[in-house]
Amino acid sequence: MVKYHKDIVKEASHFYAKAKFEGHLEQVTNELQAILAGIQNTSTFRQMMHLEHVSYDKKLSVLESAFGHLSKETQEYIATFPSEDGSMNIVEALEAFLDIYNANKLEIVSAIPLTDEQMDRIATAFQNKTHKEYDSWVNTVDPSVIGGVQIKTKEYLLDGTIANKLKQFKEKISQTGLKR
Repeated sequence: MVKYHKDIVKEASHFYAKAKFEGHLEQVTNELQAILAGIQNTSTFRQMMHLEHVSYDKKLSVLESAFGHLSKETQEYIATFPSEDGSMNIVEALEAFLDIYNANKLEIVSAIPLTDEQMDRIATAFQNKTHKEYDSWVNTVDPSVIGGVQIKTKEYLLDGTIANKLKQFKEKISQTGLKR
């Protein structure tokens, strides 16, 4: 995990909890991911935000024009990071929030799309096993998965796919010394 300034992490944590409580977590996360992708692909934007000779008001006007279409919640979060001293920690703020989001997200990889009920059952079982509550889960369809599911989090990888079970079986057989 990348080290961020403690104030940025504190603000990101507070905003994450607020967005989750108010039911805006997915919308805000999608907006912040889009912003970060746009910023990372535009080095001039990033450079301008850190130039001391560019006025604070000019930086704010650029931010307002770039982010004016976003939800009120996202705009409020972004607005907390420009400071009068000229520092702009927007990229760090976005990354800190997304790190928190990713630490609380389950990715369920399967061969076919899962229903909400199936995802809820899998997520509940995984949360009971790990004794950790996750705020969101997404289903990723991977045609290379023959059957079963693979559950990924920032901390865990649980591979319950048929291919993995066959691989484990093959390893156990080879350890016994049996030959074909």
